Amino acid sequence: MSPQVAVSLLLGLTGIVTAVVAVVNERRMQRHRLPGVSYADVTWRRDGGWRRDDLFAPEGLAFQRQASKYGLLSILFWLLAIIAWVVLAAR
Repeated sequence: MSPQVAVSLLLGLTGIVTAVVAVVNERRMQRHRLPGVSYADVTWRRDGGWRRDDLFAPEGLAFQRQASKYGLLSILFWLLAIIAWVVLAAR
């Protein structure tokens, strides 16, 4: 296996793992909606319910922060995988 493939694969797989963690945290966040707030009330908003204490309990907002952090990390790893692929191909 070439270094190009190995490095890109490792970064891409790390991105997948962090994306899964983001989705798990998002699902945990949904379990902490306040009474009377439906899934649709949160999901179909333009702001996505981001940092809204009138929609989520404090525990849900903590899971929301974790989901956001891991979602951004997954994008970063995928971009690094693409960059590594291109840079190592030029060698």
